[in-house]
Amino acid sequence: MSGNEVADTRSVRLELLGEARLRSGDALIALERRTAGVLAWLALEGPHPKYRLAGLLWAESSETTARNNMRQLLRRLRLACGADLVQGTDVLSLCESVVSDANELQAHVLAGRHTQALALDGVLLGALEYEDCSEFQRWLEGARERLDKLRRRAAALESEARERRGDLTGALALAEQLISMDPYSEESWRRLMRLQYVGGDRMAALNTFERCRRMLREELGTTPLPETLALAREIERGPKTSTAPAPPKPKLPLSVLRPPVLVGREREWARMEAAWEAGQTIFLAGEPGVGKTRLAHDFAASRGMHFVLEARPGELSVPYASHVRLVRQLLARMPDPKLEPWVRRELARLLPDMAGPEGPPPPMADEADRSRFLEAHCQLVYQLCTGVDALVADDLQFMDTATAEFAVLMLSRRHAPGPGGRFPRFIDTYRSDELSPQAHACVQQLVVAGLAVVIELEPLAPDAVGELLHTLDLPGAERLAPDVSRHTGGNPLFITETLKHLLETGGLERGWPEHVPPSGRGRQLLQQRLERLSPAALQVARLAALARQSFGLELASEVLEMPALTLATHLSELEGAQIIRNERFTHDLLFEVVREGVPRSLGSLLHRRLALALELRKAAPSVVAQHWLEGHEPQRAVPFLVAAAQSEAAALRHLEAALLYHRAAALLEEIGNSDEAARVRSRARGIASA
Repeated sequence: MSGNEVADTRSVRLELLGEARLRSGDALIALERRTAGVLAWLALEGPHPKYRLAGLLWAESSETTARNNMRQLLRRLRLACGADLVQGTDVLSLCESVVSDANELQAHVLAGRHTQALALDGVLLGALEYEDCSEFQRWLEGARERLDKLRRRAAALESEARERRGDLTGALALAEQLISMDPYSEESWRRLMRLQYVGGDRMAALNTFERCRRMLREELGTTPLPETLALAREIERGPKTSTAPAPPKPKLPLSVLRPPVLVGREREWARMEAAWEAGQTIFLAGEPGVGKTRLAHDFAASRGMHFVLEARPGELSVPYASHVRLVRQLLARMPDPKLEPWVRRELARLLPDMAGPEGPPPPMADEADRSRFLEAHCQLVYQLCTGVDALVADDLQFMDTATAEFAVLMLSRRHAPGPGGRFPRFIDTYRSDELSPQAHACVQQLVVAGLAVVIELEPLAPDAVGELLHTLDLPGAERLAPDVSRHTGGNPLFITETLKHLLETGGLERGWPEHVPPSGRGRQLLQQRLERLSPAALQVARLAALARQSFGLELASEVLEMPALTLATHLSELEGAQIIRNERFTHDLLFEVVREGVPRSLGSLLHRRLALALELRKAAPSVVAQHWLEGHEPQRAVPFLVAAAQSEAAALRHLEAALLYHRAAALLEEIGNSDEAARVRSRARGIASA
């Protein structure tokens, strides 16, 4: 490193895009290769164990040498800067006062500040390479690609925005920039062709097509996709271009997407405060859309540090699915907890990456094994929740029974994580009348013991509906309060969905229309929103509804046989329409409406494709089995039902195992394999007598 010293980290900027350096006012400090690597990793990946990072950057050295080198690197950095830029002893992280251009790029894209994002150009760590540190080099290449994808996303969205505003010149410039970013993306070539044609330059559009075709032939030895050829033929035929483009859809105000003020919940809030002071778990129950999640999140935020666990549709049949996701979230906060060897060994039953050199333990043989397994997970959660005030568990009706039983165990013990420590309080939500009998019994057990309270949320009263509309700052909305209250029954979700509909159709300015489509718990209204999606985006939404908790970008790309970049565009459309957020539906009614609207023949096909893809991914056997069943392939479901039963039996969950065996046997009888059905039933009887 060279240059002037940086004395005050409050003004330090970490520049990682292009030449790696630190900037403080006019002073610059160039970063040597490994120092730049450490700071880039911490900026983009967050806190990380010190000596794991040392092992990445001194891959050819012994562990002792790597550790010494890391200590010397941090010492030199501190001396050169005159202050600490990196904090932590065992786990390193950047000081909060250090800002980096790479993080700013990500923040700008996520916040929709596309112009600012595009201004941050340059390759991550410039020309630096780490061929002697192969694992770090692979990470760097992946990080560079992620940042490039963010820039391409920003350019595409900004081009669309400028086109909607009528700025065709700006939209065209960004379309050209997209091609320079990724010349192999035919979607970018089609965007440029279409914009040139809409702008009245038909020959330029045809020339762009020729450039695309020549590049594909010379660089990849292939020809354009059918979509590209179809667009070129349409341009060549020259249909009318004088028609003005369709007006852009109105942008939904943030106040409608999330009302700024929680109204009509004063009584419930007071009861929650009393329960909190008494140390009780709080259960919020009510119909879908009544506002349970909003109330739980706002109350938890008022109490300090909190985490959110969302149970998801489809998890009921996967033991400990909800628990594992919570643990993964907490491990991201404390990635390297200090655990006793026996605890780590028990954790490996659900978290294989926690296993030591000896590997995971053998299957549980008795209740003593099961008790040790549960105790290990209790200790892990206690340790990871240090400093957390509240855990919000949302949608308990979807939570698997194994996780629910484990939660009851923790709550019943009233355990503290250590001297002077505390265990966070639980705030849980669930749909009334949709809890499984086992989960309902667990809730009642806690209530009877005085450890919990159940608070039922009712729809908003008419005066509260008027107050809610007043807070939204939408001209004309408040005078519609009686109509909105009558139409929605005071359900906050239906209120916001109704307002979205009125805004999108221009009804808010004209007053309450003579006819508003019947909601039927919002079903018709949500269906109309789905019908405004492009066919491809609707197809992605349908797959998400069928895949449930397994849905993800890579899985969808494989099942739909759709390029990842194209799929990302359709996901962006779904996010913009408030259908999907973070790869799940924004609320459960949308999930139900989409799922029920999938044509039967298409649903069967998608279920079969999901089963094949998840089978290759070693997904939970019960999940694979269900997809084969819904794909009308019972014979292919049987081995997975048996595997799921074996897994349950190994965990001493005998009732669940027996039910799965009986289900497999019934399917075998249906397809005429009576002998095998008898053998499977004998396994169920053996479990029942155990």
